Amino acid sequence: MQRWKDKVAVVTGASAGIGRAVAAKLAEEGMRVVAVARRREKLQELANQYKGRIYPLPCDITNDQELVNLFKNIEEKIGPCHVLVNNAGAAYKASLLESNLKDWRYMFDLNVIALGVATQEAISLMKKNQIDSGYVINISSIASLGIPGKEWTERYVYNATKHAVRIITEGARMELAQQKSGIKISTICPGVVESEIFDVGGWCNVYKENPYLPASAIAGAVVTLLSSPCSTHIAEIVVRPLGEQIYC
Repeated sequence: MQRWKDKVAVVTGASAGIGRAVAAKLAEEGMRVVAVARRREKLQELANQYKGRIYPLPCDITNDQELVNLFKNIEEKIGPCHVLVNNAGAAYKASLLESNLKDWRYMFDLNVIALGVATQEAISLMKKNQIDSGYVINISSIASLGIPGKEWTERYVYNATKHAVRIITEGARMELAQQKSGIKISTICPGVVESEIFDVGGWCNVYKENPYLPASAIAGAVVTLLSSPCSTHIAEIVVRPLGEQIYC
């Protein structure tokens, strides 16, 4: 991780769960971390723990222009982005035939579109600043690995967003390879992780019924990717709690 010391990392969804753990870990590893989320007070709490290492920047990343402006502000006030961790996401219960389409739209706006805008902006700034060893890490899910069974019908829309993330990531990897760029892009696909995403989305029983990972396990996977040799591209990591039996 020495090569990333004092470089700028942007972490979305940094107010809780995986994002908070990732932001803290990268700060501990010596990076300057821009913590992005809507909840200003949660970001400030985190920044107070890592003074001079974590910069709290509240933003509604589902607002395209607000997100574009965010990256401009980061470049001007903190420095060019070397690492982007797209972590922000939502996982609502949503039946395909009966759910409110507002829930569909919000999940796609947050899980897919915002991730796409952030990826474009970060990579564009990396190229502008001649950063040929930048890294984009997309936090996906085991939901991207298959189609859930009949006992998980309320997960189909969420799974669809995570399938999209996986395909978008691989497509971006191929485009960067064709451009002969040294910028890497990878996905991390966690199993069940202790996170607010399940409580907010109505999956309160998920911890009672399944083994789960601490958010720090995914922060460790982010460090694994960033620590890989420049000539090695780990395109995807799947991290599950021991004994997990959920298929996808």
